[in-house]
Amino acid sequence: MNNFLFPYLLIMLHFLSGAFFLILINRKLDSNRSREQWIKFISYVILFNLIWNSKIYSDIAFMMMAHLVMILCSLEWWKAIQKSWNRFWLAAGFILVLAGFWRFLYLPDKEILFTVFIVILFDGSSQIAGQLFGKIPLLPGISPSKTLEGLIGGITVTLGTALLLRNSFLLEWAELILMSMLVILFAFMGDLLASYVKRKAGLVTFSRMLPGHGGFLDRFDSHIMAGGAVFLVSLAKEIIG
Repeated sequence: MNNFLFPYLLIMLHFLSGAFFLILINRKLDSNRSREQWIKFISYVILFNLIWNSKIYSDIAFMMMAHLVMILCSLEWWKAIQKSWNRFWLAAGFILVLAGFWRFLYLPDKEILFTVFIVILFDGSSQIAGQLFGKIPLLPGISPSKTLEGLIGGITVTLGTALLLRNSFLLEWAELILMSMLVILFAFMGDLLASYVKRKAGLVTFSRMLPGHGGFLDRFDSHIMAGGAVFLVSLAKEIIG
């Protein structure tokens, strides 16, 4: 477990720097919006610690939380696609992705924790970079808040930090970079897909169950998609041998 202490400390250091940048960002916002930002930030720190430490110290607790998240995300997705003409395909696609994520939960600890690390770091750093420097909308019709600067900043910070993790996760350099890029790509795709469905359903968030975030799917869309992708890569490696 000592191998995973360094990644944990790195994430907490990024959260600390994120708090500093959030102070700068909130100076330009009204009090209500600033309070929402802090609620979201604090709840994210709590969620990360619950996920990370339960996986290390109590696999039963981790699996219980993960399955609860899967159930709640499924309910939110089904509610969101009710009025869609292609809800059958959206439901079927979600079931396939969720099946991949479910299998991901049974991979070795290092693969699960690596994925969690990259998703959380990419998500947090891209949001901070977007709020600080974002000017060019990326896909305004799907996710108005996403900017090119946010995406570039998120990728740069995540890859730069990931290069420090070779010994912690026992990865070769090429595998470290490729797996980091894979997780980033599918995390981003999961976020975009969820945003697309919300816009089509006329929703701002999937629900209001998580303070500052909205629904469980608003928070875990990237984790589910990236986890499913990591499982497929693991399966392919096993088949190829």
